[in-house]
Amino acid sequence: MSHRITRLHSGLADLVERVPDEDLAPCLYFLAITVMSAVEVGDNTEVTTALTELRERGGVAATGQLQVNSLLSQYEQRAFVARRRGDVVARERAFFQARAINCVSHVIGAGQAGRSARDRLRDAAYEAAVAFRGPGPVVSVIDRYAG
Repeated sequence: MSHRITRLHSGLADLVERVPDEDLAPCLYFLAITVMSAVEVGDNTEVTTALTELRERGGVAATGQLQVNSLLSQYEQRAFVARRRGDVVARERAFFQARAINCVSHVIGAGQAGRSARDRLRDAAYEAAVAFRGPGPVVSVIDRYAG
């Protein structure tokens, strides 16, 4: 398997492969909830609404996906501006927050029509591991479903 997740932690990539197909959706959802709870992103209505819609309906409308991607762009812009100002602390904070929101973006399938749930889990796990500054919490979440 050639995917960026293997560069982070090969054990994590193996865990993702071991998640049964029927457990991919709950694993994705739990990963998103975990990363948003742990990384200080604040209470974003866009993310909360998208995750609620995902839980209740099994998918997120295109408008919700666009809102989450817009929020991601805002955090990435904050990181860029902070870097330009030389504010390392603000840049790192915004960068890791953006990674957490990008995890959610992969979970809800924003802009990823036709991508498999497993492929979205690979990307979401990668982004979550970066947001957590290490794979430990992500391994813990996915291990619950990998059996």
